[in-house]
Amino acid sequence: MIHKYNVISLYTAKIGRIAFCCALILSLSSLTQIGEAVPSGQLAYAVNGFDENLGRFDWNLYTTAIKGTNNLKALSLNHKGMYPAWGRDGELLYFIQWHGGQADVYSIVPESPKNKKRITQISGTYRFLAVSPNGKKLAFNGWTMEQLPQDNQIWVLDTESGEMEVMTQVPHFGWPYSFWGLSWSPNGKKLAFSLSRPGWLEHLYILDIETKEIEILTELNKDYYPVWSPDGQRILFFRWNREFDTFCTIDVETKVIDTLFDVDKATGYWADWSPEGDYMIYSRWGTVYLYHFESGETEELVEIDGSVFVISWLRDIRILPVEPQKKLVTTWANIKHK
Repeated sequence: MIHKYNVISLYTAKIGRIAFCCALILSLSSLTQIGEAVPSGQLAYAVNGFDENLGRFDWNLYTTAIKGTNNLKALSLNHKGMYPAWGRDGELLYFIQWHGGQADVYSIVPESPKNKKRITQISGTYRFLAVSPNGKKLAFNGWTMEQLPQDNQIWVLDTESGEMEVMTQVPHFGWPYSFWGLSWSPNGKKLAFSLSRPGWLEHLYILDIETKEIEILTELNKDYYPVWSPDGQRILFFRWNREFDTFCTIDVETKVIDTLFDVDKATGYWADWSPEGDYMIYSRWGTVYLYHFESGETEELVEIDGSVFVISWLRDIRILPVEPQKKLVTTWANIKHK
Protein backbone atom coordinates (compact mmCIF):
# COMPACT_ATOMS: atom_id res chain seq x y z
CA MET A 1 0.00 0.00 0.00
CA ILE A 2 2.82 2.32 0.79
CA HIS A 3 4.46 1.52 -2.54
CA LYS A 4 1.25 2.20 -4.45
CA TYR A 5 0.74 5.44 -2.57
CA ASN A 6 4.24 6.66 -3.52
CA VAL A 7 3.62 5.81 -7.19
CA ILE A 8 0.39 7.79 -7.15
CA SER A 9 2.13 10.70 -5.45
CA LEU A 10 4.93 10.71 -8.01
CA TYR A 11 2.42 10.51 -10.84
CA THR A 12 0.40 13.34 -9.36
CA ALA A 13 3.53 15.46 -8.93
CA LYS A 14 4.54 14.79 -12.53
CA ILE A 15 1.11 15.84 -13.81
CA GLY A 16 1.35 18.93 -11.63
CA ARG A 17 4.75 19.88 -13.11
CA ILE A 18 3.42 19.42 -16.65
CA ALA A 19 0.38 21.56 -15.88
CA PHE A 20 2.65 24.21 -14.32
CA CYS A 21 4.90 24.27 -17.40
CA CYS A 22 1.89 24.55 -19.71
CA ALA A 23 0.51 27.38 -17.61
CA LEU A 24 3.90 29.09 -17.64
CA ILE A 25 4.15 28.77 -21.44
CA LEU A 26 0.64 30.13 -21.85
CA SER A 27 1.37 33.03 -19.54
CA LEU A 28 4.56 33.87 -21.41
CA SER A 29 2.65 33.68 -24.67
CA SER A 30 0.03 36.04 -23.27
CA LEU A 31 2.71 38.44 -22.13
CA THR A 32 4.29 38.32 -25.58
CA GLN A 33 0.96 39.08 -27.21
CA ILE A 34 0.29 41.92 -24.80
CA GLY A 35 3.78 43.31 -25.40
CA GLU A 36 3.20 43.22 -29.12
CA ALA A 37 -0.11 45.06 -28.77
CA VAL A 38 1.31 47.90 -26.71
CA PRO A 39 1.70 50.98 -28.94
CA SER A 40 5.18 52.44 -29.10
CA GLY A 41 7.15 55.03 -31.03
CA GLN A 42 7.56 58.79 -31.22
CA LEU A 43 4.93 61.46 -31.74
CA ALA A 44 5.76 64.83 -33.27
CA TYR A 45 3.31 67.71 -33.28
CA ALA A 46 3.04 71.48 -33.30
CA VAL A 47 1.41 73.34 -30.42
CA ASN A 48 -0.19 76.75 -30.55
CA GLY A 49 0.70 78.13 -27.13
CA PHE A 50 1.74 81.35 -25.46
CA ASP A 51 5.38 82.32 -26.03
CA GLU A 52 6.72 84.34 -23.10
CA ASN A 53 9.62 85.71 -25.16
CA LEU A 54 7.34 86.99 -27.90
CA GLY A 55 4.49 87.96 -25.62
CA ARG A 56 1.96 86.29 -27.91
CA PHE A 57 0.72 82.93 -29.07
CA ASP A 58 2.99 81.10 -31.49
CA TRP A 59 3.58 77.63 -32.93
CA ASN A 60 6.20 75.42 -31.29
CA LEU A 61 7.36 71.88 -32.04
CA TYR A 62 7.10 69.05 -29.50
CA THR A 63 7.71 65.31 -29.36
CA THR A 64 6.43 62.60 -27.05
CA ALA A 65 7.94 59.14 -26.63
CA ILE A 66 5.17 56.56 -26.46
CA LYS A 67 5.45 53.03 -25.07
CA GLY A 68 2.16 51.91 -23.69
CA THR A 69 0.06 54.71 -22.26
CA ASN A 70 1.76 55.67 -19.00
CA ASN A 71 3.72 58.76 -17.95
CA LEU A 72 3.77 60.42 -21.37
CA LYS A 73 5.48 63.80 -21.43
CA ALA A 74 5.64 66.55 -24.04
CA LEU A 75 9.24 67.49 -24.88
CA SER A 76 9.87 70.86 -26.48
CA LEU A 77 12.28 70.95 -29.43
CA ASN A 78 12.77 74.72 -28.99
CA HIS A 79 11.87 75.40 -32.61
CA LYS A 80 8.94 77.29 -34.00
CA GLY A 81 7.24 75.41 -36.78
CA MET A 82 4.16 73.75 -38.19
CA TYR A 83 3.28 70.56 -40.10
CA PRO A 84 5.97 68.30 -38.55
CA ALA A 85 6.73 65.14 -40.55
CA TRP A 86 9.21 62.36 -39.72
CA GLY A 87 11.93 61.42 -42.14
CA ARG A 88 12.77 57.80 -42.87
CA ASP A 89 13.49 55.88 -39.63
CA GLY A 90 13.26 59.15 -37.70
CA GLU A 91 16.76 60.35 -38.62
CA LEU A 92 15.28 63.76 -39.44
CA LEU A 93 12.19 65.75 -38.55
CA TYR A 94 10.91 68.10 -41.25
CA PHE A 95 8.65 71.09 -40.63
CA ILE A 96 7.51 74.40 -42.13
CA GLN A 97 8.57 77.62 -40.47
CA TRP A 98 7.26 81.12 -41.17
CA HIS A 99 9.57 84.12 -41.12
CA GLY A 100 9.05 87.61 -42.46
CA GLY A 101 5.76 86.76 -44.13
CA GLN A 102 7.09 83.75 -46.02
CA ALA A 103 7.62 80.06 -45.36
CA ASP A 104 10.36 77.49 -45.90
CA VAL A 105 10.82 73.81 -45.17
CA TYR A 106 13.49 72.93 -42.62
CA SER A 107 14.89 69.79 -41.07
CA ILE A 108 16.43 69.03 -37.69
CA VAL A 109 17.95 65.99 -36.03
CA PRO A 110 15.38 65.15 -33.31
CA GLU A 111 17.99 63.88 -30.85
CA SER A 112 20.03 67.06 -31.26
CA PRO A 113 17.59 69.72 -32.48
CA LYS A 114 19.75 72.77 -31.83
CA ASN A 115 20.61 73.37 -35.48
CA LYS A 116 18.21 73.40 -38.39
CA LYS A 117 18.76 73.08 -42.14
CA ARG A 118 16.79 74.92 -44.79
CA ILE A 119 15.47 72.51 -47.44
CA THR A 120 13.52 74.70 -49.86
CA GLN A 121 15.64 76.87 -52.15
CA ILE A 122 12.63 79.01 -53.06
CA SER A 123 10.58 80.60 -50.28
CA GLY A 124 6.83 80.77 -50.53
CA THR A 125 3.56 80.03 -48.78
CA TYR A 126 3.64 76.30 -48.05
CA ARG A 127 1.37 73.97 -46.06
CA PHE A 128 0.65 70.30 -45.32
CA LEU A 129 4.11 68.78 -45.47
CA ALA A 130 4.48 65.03 -46.08
CA VAL A 131 7.63 62.85 -46.42
CA SER A 132 7.79 59.93 -48.87
CA PRO A 133 8.32 56.46 -47.35
CA ASN A 134 11.94 56.32 -48.56
CA GLY A 135 12.62 59.82 -47.22
CA LYS A 136 13.87 61.13 -50.58
CA LYS A 137 10.94 63.35 -51.49
CA LEU A 138 8.82 65.95 -49.72
CA ALA A 139 5.31 66.88 -50.78
CA PHE A 140 3.52 70.08 -49.83
CA ASN A 141 1.11 72.54 -51.36
CA GLY A 142 1.41 76.28 -51.84
CA TRP A 143 2.86 78.95 -54.09
CA THR A 144 6.25 80.68 -54.32
CA MET A 145 6.96 84.32 -53.51
CA GLU A 146 6.86 85.10 -57.24
CA GLN A 147 3.38 83.61 -57.64
CA LEU A 148 -0.16 84.53 -56.62
CA PRO A 149 -2.39 82.61 -54.18
CA GLN A 150 -4.38 81.46 -57.21
CA ASP A 151 -1.31 79.46 -58.25
CA ASN A 152 -1.67 77.16 -55.22
CA GLN A 153 -0.61 73.66 -56.34
CA ILE A 154 1.03 70.48 -55.02
CA TRP A 155 4.83 70.43 -55.14
CA VAL A 156 7.32 67.58 -54.75
CA LEU A 157 10.85 68.38 -53.62
CA ASP A 158 13.85 66.09 -54.08
CA THR A 159 15.76 66.10 -50.77
CA GLU A 160 19.10 65.32 -52.44
CA SER A 161 19.05 67.91 -55.24
CA GLY A 162 16.66 70.41 -53.65
CA GLU A 163 14.74 70.70 -56.94
CA MET A 164 11.01 71.45 -56.72
CA GLU A 165 8.47 70.18 -59.27
CA VAL A 166 4.82 71.18 -59.65
CA MET A 167 2.71 68.04 -59.66
CA THR A 168 -0.78 69.47 -60.31
CA GLN A 169 -2.34 71.95 -62.67
CA VAL A 170 -5.62 72.67 -60.91
CA PRO A 171 -7.44 75.47 -62.80
CA HIS A 172 -8.28 78.33 -60.47
CA PHE A 173 -10.38 80.62 -62.70
CA GLY A 174 -9.24 83.54 -60.57
CA TRP A 175 -10.13 81.89 -57.24
CA PRO A 176 -7.52 80.43 -54.87
CA TYR A 177 -8.40 76.81 -54.13
CA SER A 178 -7.25 75.41 -50.80
CA PHE A 179 -5.69 72.03 -50.14
CA TRP A 180 -6.63 70.33 -46.86
CA GLY A 181 -4.10 67.60 -46.24
CA LEU A 182 -1.51 65.45 -48.04
CA SER A 183 -0.44 61.85 -47.46
CA TRP A 184 1.91 59.47 -49.29
CA SER A 185 0.90 55.92 -50.18
CA PRO A 186 3.14 53.31 -48.49
CA ASN A 187 4.71 52.40 -51.85
CA GLY A 188 5.60 56.06 -52.49
CA LYS A 189 3.87 56.15 -55.89
CA LYS A 190 0.76 58.15 -55.03
CA LEU A 191 -0.45 61.06 -52.93
CA ALA A 192 -3.85 61.39 -51.30
CA PHE A 193 -5.07 64.94 -50.85
CA SER A 194 -8.15 67.04 -50.16
CA LEU A 195 -9.03 70.02 -52.32
CA SER A 196 -11.81 72.57 -51.97
CA ARG A 197 -13.93 73.02 -55.07
CA PRO A 198 -16.76 75.39 -56.09
CA GLY A 199 -19.70 75.09 -53.72
CA TRP A 200 -17.41 75.04 -50.69
CA LEU A 201 -16.99 71.29 -50.83
CA GLU A 202 -13.77 69.43 -50.10
CA HIS A 203 -13.24 66.19 -52.00
CA LEU A 204 -10.61 63.48 -51.61
CA TYR A 205 -8.33 62.72 -54.56
CA ILE A 206 -5.39 60.45 -55.40
CA LEU A 207 -2.49 61.79 -57.46
CA ASP A 208 -0.23 59.41 -59.39
CA ILE A 209 3.30 60.78 -59.01
CA GLU A 210 4.61 59.33 -62.29
CA THR A 211 1.71 60.07 -64.64
CA LYS A 212 0.33 63.07 -62.69
CA GLU A 213 -3.16 61.69 -63.27
CA ILE A 214 -5.75 62.49 -60.61
CA GLU A 215 -8.47 60.10 -59.40
CA ILE A 216 -11.43 61.31 -57.35
CA LEU A 217 -12.35 59.34 -54.22
CA THR A 218 -15.29 61.19 -52.66
CA GLU A 219 -17.91 63.66 -53.85
CA LEU A 220 -20.73 65.87 -52.53
CA ASN A 221 -19.24 66.16 -49.03
CA LYS A 222 -16.65 68.06 -47.07
CA ASP A 223 -13.85 65.53 -46.61
CA TYR A 224 -10.37 66.53 -45.54
CA TYR A 225 -7.12 65.61 -43.71
CA PRO A 226 -6.54 62.24 -45.48
CA VAL A 227 -3.97 59.86 -43.96
CA TRP A 228 -2.98 56.68 -45.80
CA SER A 229 -3.00 53.44 -43.77
CA PRO A 230 0.31 51.56 -43.38
CA ASP A 231 -0.99 48.62 -45.45
CA GLY A 232 -2.07 50.95 -48.27
CA GLN A 233 -5.65 49.62 -48.35
CA ARG A 234 -7.52 52.44 -46.59
CA ILE A 235 -7.37 56.17 -46.07
CA LEU A 236 -8.40 57.81 -42.84
CA PHE A 237 -10.16 61.16 -43.20
CA PHE A 238 -12.42 63.66 -41.49
CA ARG A 239 -15.97 64.34 -42.76
CA TRP A 240 -17.71 67.62 -41.93
CA ASN A 241 -21.37 67.55 -40.93
CA ARG A 242 -23.70 70.32 -39.82
CA GLU A 243 -24.16 69.16 -36.23
CA PHE A 244 -20.99 67.10 -35.74
CA ASP A 245 -17.94 65.77 -37.57
CA THR A 246 -17.00 62.16 -38.19
CA PHE A 247 -13.79 60.17 -38.48
CA CYS A 248 -14.08 57.79 -41.44
CA THR A 249 -12.01 55.39 -43.52
CA ILE A 250 -12.39 54.70 -47.23
CA ASP A 251 -11.24 51.59 -49.08
CA VAL A 252 -8.92 52.74 -51.86
CA GLU A 253 -10.07 50.06 -54.33
CA THR A 254 -13.80 49.73 -53.63
CA LYS A 255 -14.33 53.30 -52.34
CA VAL A 256 -16.51 51.88 -49.55
CA ILE A 257 -16.63 54.29 -46.59
CA ASP A 258 -16.76 53.11 -42.97
CA THR A 259 -17.65 55.57 -40.22
CA LEU A 260 -15.67 55.29 -36.98
CA PHE A 261 -17.15 57.79 -34.52
CA ASP A 262 -18.58 61.30 -34.32
CA VAL A 263 -16.83 64.20 -32.59
CA ASP A 264 -17.65 67.76 -31.57
CA LYS A 265 -17.37 70.42 -34.22
CA ALA A 266 -14.60 73.01 -34.48
CA THR A 267 -12.35 71.56 -31.81
CA GLY A 268 -9.11 71.17 -33.76
CA TYR A 269 -8.93 67.48 -34.64
CA TRP A 270 -5.79 65.99 -36.22
CA ALA A 271 -5.02 62.29 -36.65
CA ASP A 272 -2.48 59.71 -37.78
CA TRP A 273 -2.28 55.91 -37.98
CA SER A 274 -0.08 53.88 -35.69
CA PRO A 275 2.84 52.34 -37.63
CA GLU A 276 1.22 48.88 -37.41
CA GLY A 277 -2.23 50.18 -38.36
CA ASP A 278 -4.11 48.87 -35.31
CA TYR A 279 -4.40 52.25 -33.54
CA MET A 280 -5.20 55.82 -34.44
CA ILE A 281 -3.82 58.85 -32.66
CA TYR A 282 -5.88 62.03 -32.69
CA SER A 283 -6.04 65.35 -30.89
CA ARG A 284 -8.84 67.48 -29.52
CA TRP A 285 -7.51 70.93 -28.72
CA GLY A 286 -4.56 70.22 -26.40
CA THR A 287 -5.34 66.59 -25.56
CA VAL A 288 -4.01 63.59 -27.47
CA TYR A 289 -6.09 60.39 -27.60
CA LEU A 290 -5.47 56.80 -28.66
CA TYR A 291 -8.20 54.91 -30.51
CA HIS A 292 -8.10 51.12 -30.94
CA PHE A 293 -9.73 50.07 -34.23
CA GLU A 294 -10.63 46.52 -33.13
CA SER A 295 -12.17 47.31 -29.74
CA GLY A 296 -13.42 50.81 -30.51
CA GLU A 297 -11.99 52.03 -27.19
CA THR A 298 -10.46 55.47 -26.72
CA GLU A 299 -7.84 56.42 -24.14
CA GLU A 300 -6.36 59.79 -23.24
CA LEU A 301 -2.56 59.87 -23.63
CA VAL A 302 -1.19 63.30 -22.88
CA GLU A 303 -2.49 66.82 -22.28
CA ILE A 304 -0.57 69.86 -23.53
CA ASP A 305 -0.91 73.49 -22.52
CA GLY A 306 -2.11 74.82 -25.88
CA SER A 307 -3.74 73.54 -29.05
CA VAL A 308 -2.21 70.61 -30.96
CA PHE A 309 -1.73 71.11 -34.70
CA VAL A 310 -0.88 68.05 -36.85
CA ILE A 311 0.39 64.78 -35.38
CA SER A 312 3.01 62.50 -36.95
CA TRP A 313 3.61 59.00 -35.51
CA LEU A 314 6.97 57.30 -36.00
CA ARG A 315 7.58 53.65 -35.19
CA ASP A 316 10.13 53.11 -32.45
CA ILE A 317 13.00 51.63 -34.48
CA ARG A 318 14.77 50.55 -31.31
CA ILE A 319 12.04 47.96 -30.67
CA LEU A 320 12.11 45.00 -33.07
CA PRO A 321 8.55 43.94 -33.87
CA VAL A 322 7.90 40.23 -33.42
CA GLU A 323 5.94 38.43 -36.08
CA PRO A 324 2.94 36.66 -34.46
CA GLN A 325 2.74 32.91 -35.02
CA LYS A 326 -0.09 30.44 -34.42
CA LYS A 327 1.72 28.64 -31.60
CA LEU A 328 2.31 29.05 -27.90
CA VAL A 329 5.70 30.72 -28.05
CA THR A 330 7.51 33.06 -30.43
CA THR A 331 11.21 32.45 -30.96
CA TRP A 332 13.90 34.97 -31.84
CA ALA A 333 14.19 33.36 -35.27
CA ASN A 334 10.81 34.86 -36.16
CA ILE A 335 11.84 38.46 -35.64
CA LYS A 336 11.19 40.60 -38.68
CA HIS A 337 14.18 42.18 -40.39
CA LYS A 338 14.02 45.60 -41.96
